[in-house]
Amino acid sequence: MRAELRILGHTELSLADNLTGGGVLRQPKRLALLAYLALAASDGFRRRDQIVGLFWPDQDQLHARTQLRKALHGLRAVIGADAFPTRGDEEIRLDTKMVWCDAVAFRRYCDAREWTEALALYRGDLLEGLFPGGVGEEFETWLAEQRSGLRALAARAAWESSALADLAGRRDEAITLARRAAELNLDDEEGIRRLIAALDRYGDRAGALRMFADWQSRLQKEFGAEPAPETRRLVRRVQASRKGESVETPQWSIAQPPPAVAERESATAVTHAQLHGRPSRKSSSRIALMVGAAVLAIALILVVSRLRHPDSGQSGTVAVLPLRGLNDSTATLAGDAIAEELTTSLTQLPGVDVRSSGRSKAVLDSARNLEQIGRRLKVRHILDGSVQRDAEKLRVNIRLVRVSDASALWGRSFNLDTKDLLSSQAQIAAAVVEALAPLLTQTTR
Repeated sequence: MRAELRILGHTELSLADNLTGGGVLRQPKRLALLAYLALAASDGFRRRDQIVGLFWPDQDQLHARTQLRKALHGLRAVIGADAFPTRGDEEIRLDTKMVWCDAVAFRRYCDAREWTEALALYRGDLLEGLFPGGVGEEFETWLAEQRSGLRALAARAAWESSALADLAGRRDEAITLARRAAELNLDDEEGIRRLIAALDRYGDRAGALRMFADWQSRLQKEFGAEPAPETRRLVRRVQASRKGESVETPQWSIAQPPPAVAERESATAVTHAQLHGRPSRKSSSRIALMVGAAVLAIALILVVSRLRHPDSGQSGTVAVLPLRGLNDSTATLAGDAIAEELTTSLTQLPGVDVRSSGRSKAVLDSARNLEQIGRRLKVRHILDGSVQRDAEKLRVNIRLVRVSDASALWGRSFNLDTKDLLSSQAQIAAAVVEALAPLLTQTTR
């Protein structure tokens, strides 16, 4: 006889001979005991005194052990007499060959990085809606930790499955899985940033900004807090890509001088009025015209200076180009995803202005070389590279190029496992940011 125990989401117990385990399901403590032994089976035997301390903490050893014997007798009557082998008189475990458990299988799939199969088993929280009475605080703590850990694993499985769907070109499925991952871990702000970046990369900027607005509202309502600076920088980049503006640098028109110039002119005008009294309306107009002409002249000087020296103000600027796929469409899709991860990570460097991979891609279609790309994007550095697929591995090459002389300042190769795309992409981005931070922030200083 083989039983199937499903404890992720709605609880079910079914037997091989089409009998149902309804009697067990109607007794919360016996069901909790069965689930505990199923999840603990991978660690081997459990001592009886440990089990009775979890489930009958208010009873003495004699009566608690009697309750345990009754519970095991009832479970054996449903599942099978050999379902709970013992070792001596004090140790017991569940025979996993007689009872298949979805939570145990879920963990095995996650350990094997078979994310799609794992996610298919996760239908909800562990022992959802179960409130066994009379158990000890230690069991309640164990149950809360198990629920949290399995939920976090499900979120990772959803992210990894989303990355696999993205590689296969199934973008609707990728977004659906990414949304599920974010819902499984609502307090994970990094996951929210990942979803915002994915929505923006797929062209759904409205959805990306709506996701940020909902996240910001939830933080303020439930915790009285604001999104992290990294999240705000990412959203500014999404907004800037829509407007075609720089993320970090505010835009000043000729008619509106930079703040420092405006403050100096205002201070000069106030001082003049204080020294000479209130001027006439005619002289006020004349002064206003003179001040306006001076401001216009200063602004024109700044513009001409920028035109004569196009490199000025570009220190610390970098454009992330989509990584080239060398042999198939899967490598191309992976290159786009890695470029997006790099863009998101680089925006977290203070003082560094990053041009998104999406904007860079549009320039690539019309530019002929790196110098043209750098001039059109107004950057000093370009981050590019390639992706090549080989069986279950992706070979990723990344380099940082200085636009002025097309010289490579830094380069590195990575091997990415397609079964662990999400964490591998994050590790690549972290390694690149750590290596490039001194190079990019040094030019900013």
